[in-house]
Amino acid sequence: MAITVEDIKKLREMTGAGMMVCKEALSQTGGNVEQAMEYLRKKGMASAEKKAGRATGDGLVAIAASPDGRTAAMAELNCETDFVAKTDQFQALAQVFAQWALGQDQPAVGPDDLPQDKADLIKQTIATIGENILFKRAVRLAGTGVIEGYLHLGSKLGVLVELDGPDQPGLKALGRELAMQVAASSPVVVSRGEVQPAMVEKEKEIYREQLRGSGKPEQVIEKIVTGKLDKYYSEVCLLEQPFVKDPQRTVDALIKEHAAKLGGPVTVKRFVRYRLGE
Repeated sequence: MAITVEDIKKLREMTGAGMMVCKEALSQTGGNVEQAMEYLRKKGMASAEKKAGRATGDGLVAIAASPDGRTAAMAELNCETDFVAKTDQFQALAQVFAQWALGQDQPAVGPDDLPQDKADLIKQTIATIGENILFKRAVRLAGTGVIEGYLHLGSKLGVLVELDGPDQPGLKALGRELAMQVAASSPVVVSRGEVQPAMVEKEKEIYREQLRGSGKPEQVIEKIVTGKLDKYYSEVCLLEQPFVKDPQRTVDALIKEHAAKLGGPVTVKRFVRYRLGE
């Protein structure tokens, strides 16, 4: 009996299983839709759709990189429990999506960008594992320098950092240090020039409001506001943060020290920080 596209679609609608899985089931049952549905039920594939509405509050962040270290991708894959997140099968699946994102031309992808084979793979894994699984997001960085990644908290937090500088192993080591810094201190931008003017004005207004009624002259208030703003920059700007391993020096000072050893300037181009669930 010939297997038609209509039969595959019908079986998919009835079971919630993926297209390729439905095609295989029909092949195994000679194209008989009813028998194919029973086949999928026995395999556990027909239950995936029922689990699709369940909350996914756990999961993993995975990183994949090209051999030359100039391209890297990071993906977040969600599941229901930490127990499943720790399984080899789920970890391998998260790596599949990081590797897939590495091969995309887009800098960022989401659930709507998944090709059918990846969507079907999720459904097949749901049926096997017994928990709902969602692909949440992925990002891809590609540059001319070095891109270093770092995973923390049992792969619940991941960071990618892109650096330009002398092509030496020391640049990669610095990238690792900076990725750990981003993971620990959660900066928002690389430097203060990237902070949106509206955010700066908002912070200033908050500080002024805090000082109103203090009786201090306006010029004194403005000096205090400037000092508070410097502290704000030291929290949100990577280059101005205290280095976590040695708070007596800034990240910018650390970079300049490495640049002197490497024999050329080092520039932090960008970073991406994924924390599970954010």
